[in-house]
Amino acid sequence: MKETLAALVGVQRLDERLTVLRRRLESLPAELGERESAQSVLEAGNEALDGRRKTALVRSHEIETEVRTAEARIASLEQKSRSLRDAGAVQVAQHEAQELRDKISRLQDEELRLLEDADRLAAEIELGRVRAEESGAELVSFRQTVEADVAELRAKVEELDADRRQRLAKLPSGPVEVYEQMLEKRLGRAVCALKGSSCGGCGMMVPPNDRVGVGTSSKLVRCRSCLRIMVPAELWAPQDAAAAAGEDGGAS
Repeated sequence: MKETLAALVGVQRLDERLTVLRRRLESLPAELGERESAQSVLEAGNEALDGRRKTALVRSHEIETEVRTAEARIASLEQKSRSLRDAGAVQVAQHEAQELRDKISRLQDEELRLLEDADRLAAEIELGRVRAEESGAELVSFRQTVEADVAELRAKVEELDADRRQRLAKLPSGPVEVYEQMLEKRLGRAVCALKGSSCGGCGMMVPPNDRVGVGTSSKLVRCRSCLRIMVPAELWAPQDAAAAAGEDGGAS
């Protein structure tokens, strides 16, 4: 039974690594989606700015037409007032001409603001275009990185899955069934170490007889609270040491 428990600890470590790898696999498409959404927002913002600039230019052209029409009307009124003999009619024509001049002044002020806005928007659009191009290039590079990482992670998951199946195939069916059930119920932690007189999984006190059973590794002992498979510290510790050695080797 000791060899079986040690093997289950090894499978537990594999499952922990698989969980990390699968979470990373799930997160990569989401990260890519976020970047693609940000790129779309950036491009949409530039399109909105361009739309505002075009609207400003269209309105400025409309103002030019209105000003020309008003100027023509003023010229007509001035010509008419010179030929009129009635003082009242002349005053009316002059009043209308003055109102048109005031209107032209307001329109020209509006046109100036519109043209200034159009120039400012053009500068913002150019800056946005540069940013969009840079962001788009980064997105292409990130997409390629994600594709490569996904392929690498999938290959690693397949490798570890195969290793996991091989290890479990060598073990008795009873402990394997218990392990698989607890793996699902306890969120990936089916095996834990006995820590002193407590379960390393849930922290509950373990009865003396169960502690003896765990210590001798003569049978499969489960925590009476969380139902995890418990193993003695000496079976758990070598796995920790091996994992630490692997991390140190990777860092070097």
